[in-house]
Amino acid sequence: MELKAHDMTTTCKTTLKIGEVLNNKWVILGFIGKGGMGEVYRAHQSNLNRDVAIKVVSREWLESIDEGDEEAETLVQRFRREVQAMAQIRHPNILQVFDHDAITVKKCDQDASIEYIAMEYIPGGSLRDSMSEEGFYPEEDLFIAWVKRYFLPVLTGVMALHENGVVHRDLKPENVLMDQDTPKIADFGLARSSRLKPVTQSMDVKGSPHYMSPEHFFDFKRADQRADVYSLGKILFEAVDGKIKSGTPFKSAKLAKTESPFFKELDRIIQMATAESRDERTESVRDMLGQLERVIHGLVSDKADAKSPRQRSASLFTKPRWIWTGIIVAVLSVMSMAVWHFIGEPGLGPPKGGISTAPGQHQTQTGPENETTARLANVEKDSFASEHLGKQHLIQGGPFSIPAVLDGSSDQSIRIEPFYMDEFFVTNQQFVDFLNHNLSQISIESGVVKGSGANWFLLGEVRAGYEPIVYRNNEFHVSDPAYASSPALRVTGYGASAFANYFGRRLPTEMEMLFTMVKGADSSEVNAEPSAEVNTQPMGGMMRMMGDWQGETENWSSASHEPNPSAKDKAEPKSSEFLLSAASFSPNLLGIKGLNHEIGEWVYIEQQGQPSTDASKTNRYAVIGGVEGAPKDKNSLPAVVERFPWEGFEEIGFRTVKNAAVDNSAE
Repeated sequence: MELKAHDMTTTCKTTLKIGEVLNNKWVILGFIGKGGMGEVYRAHQSNLNRDVAIKVVSREWLESIDEGDEEAETLVQRFRREVQAMAQIRHPNILQVFDHDAITVKKCDQDASIEYIAMEYIPGGSLRDSMSEEGFYPEEDLFIAWVKRYFLPVLTGVMALHENGVVHRDLKPENVLMDQDTPKIADFGLARSSRLKPVTQSMDVKGSPHYMSPEHFFDFKRADQRADVYSLGKILFEAVDGKIKSGTPFKSAKLAKTESPFFKELDRIIQMATAESRDERTESVRDMLGQLERVIHGLVSDKADAKSPRQRSASLFTKPRWIWTGIIVAVLSVMSMAVWHFIGEPGLGPPKGGISTAPGQHQTQTGPENETTARLANVEKDSFASEHLGKQHLIQGGPFSIPAVLDGSSDQSIRIEPFYMDEFFVTNQQFVDFLNHNLSQISIESGVVKGSGANWFLLGEVRAGYEPIVYRNNEFHVSDPAYASSPALRVTGYGASAFANYFGRRLPTEMEMLFTMVKGADSSEVNAEPSAEVNTQPMGGMMRMMGDWQGETENWSSASHEPNPSAKDKAEPKSSEFLLSAASFSPNLLGIKGLNHEIGEWVYIEQQGQPSTDASKTNRYAVIGGVEGAPKDKNSLPAVVERFPWEGFEEIGFRTVKNAAVDNSAE
């Protein structure tokens, strides 16, 4: 991408440059902004293939806003305290810290000393976005739903801080980030730990006045965990009464209206939590949590007991509270499924097929079994897999129409069974880790990496000057940290299958891949031009991406019967995407990145009917897309071309899938 003069100026004003690799770990993807203590960047952790937020404090920036080295040193100490405080704790409602270091970088061609902290990247909004500007009053049910969904988890997070001797001292809605529906406490710039040495300073006010307790304002060092109770009480007050107006800092909060018993009791909780004297204030967050749970559960019980059985049954469909309860249950179910698919299905065995025929044909087509080349020795893979595999998304499956040209018969509809698919390609770093974990199985002959005697990978340049994976000192390495999170290329079909099977996964079938492309269409991708007008023919969603399905599948069908079709007259792909990480792509509607782009992918061919006696037709491997299968235009599907599994290609990568558990007991 060409940088304009303005871009260069902006880059020079920031400490880190886009594309810079910080400390051989973090690829800087973008500048987010300047926070209360410094600059914040979005970055990508190459070796684990995840996005992170990098918070930076530089000496130059400190000295530009403070008078003298003493105050600069105070801010440095506070920054280090933030890191130490956050790193002490592991909790689902607290932002996680991954790394911290003090290093020297080049800024405007000069050395600059910086300290950075790498933490979870949360692209969503904050707790503020979940709160009504006017407050929830008088809607008891809406308020209770909000408390259960968002506020109680925040309280448990603050309790975890306090149990570890850490006081946040700057709690406010903007400092609680939302990871989808999960609140995460962030911005520990004012945190104080009882385990750390105190820091004396002369700076006047630190914190947000509307949520700041009186003792915090008048004597910063005296603020203990009751200061956090005060802040939480103010947040609770805002949720009921609406956003706090100016001119009310350091005061006890009181609800303007308390017409119902529920809000009267809630007002008592708020006043106790925000008492100006900390000696009269609610003693702990745990006490506050208990008070809230009692009033919420008491209200629910009272309402339930006041109804006859017939009234209770009817109210399931007439009362807003039950509607909201249903919504909460549904959201919890979705979150549980999300957690399940991030963690993985316990005890998942080697996957079998993912496609069954349409109604009237109940035969289930089995997918590929483990290859003999991938029968590696059992090792302790669980922790290794959790660190070295990318995120997967659940693809719900469903009916999928195949025109006659695909199989030479009449039109038919198949059913794709649910499965999980990698969000992005397997990366250079992930494949290198896999190779190094199986060195005892590997030999190298004339630049060909062989595992258990089968070709797994072709060493050498992918493009002139680009050789991301090298072998030296008896180990495989990513040649440059900037290449770590780019797609692994020149991997053979056997190598891709070995990687997948090693982790209890498999390669996708061609139908699963086409299904994911079609069902995930209509989402913007990296550097994509505005999409053409959506085709509204009866096939609906299937027609959104495929354009001229008849012409495309004719090309697909003729090419798929040639094991080694000529690449003559095929345009070479650009090399731009070969170096890109997952963060450079926007996901499609199913959350999958990089589909139907310059890089093709290994897939399995679904076995239909009896195996062919023709050796050239027994090959179960194919590539979809790439040079030979490139789509005619961005609204067309790529061709699927059958290839030999010992081949590797400069423009072909791969990703893995695993089956989702399906309950067929009702059938």
